[in-house]
Amino acid sequence: MTEPRRLRHVERVRAAVDDAAKPERKPTTPHNPKRDASRWHELNQFIDCTMRELKPRQVAVWLTLFRDCRKGVATTSQTDIARRCGLRRPTVSGAIGELEALGLVTTLHQGGLNRGMSRYRIQSLIQRR
Repeated sequence: MTEPRRLRHVERVRAAVDDAAKPERKPTTPHNPKRDASRWHELNQFIDCTMRELKPRQVAVWLTLFRDCRKGVATTSQTDIARRCGLRRPTVSGAIGELEALGLVTTLHQGGLNRGMSRYRIQSLIQRR
């Protein structure tokens, strides 16, 4: 091979090796303006109308569940919530119970050992009974 041709070949090989070494990108979810607007609306309702009536631990747990919410359901463990909020697991459990009593959280499935993770549905406004 001539020198310029050899350099082009080496550059192509290096580019192929670099491309193979790059991690594969996961496809991103498509942007859905209606879903994004409704999530902002729900968060604003919570902040404007509900948050002032809650204890800090309840706010932290609700916001964590809100962040994890996909298609209206948050799937996570109480241990994971506790780790992310800087709380103890019994405190998280109590906060979830208090949020349920206020109508802000509904437990759809109680997880545990060999039962998978818990699933919760959240509301942004306190349900008056």
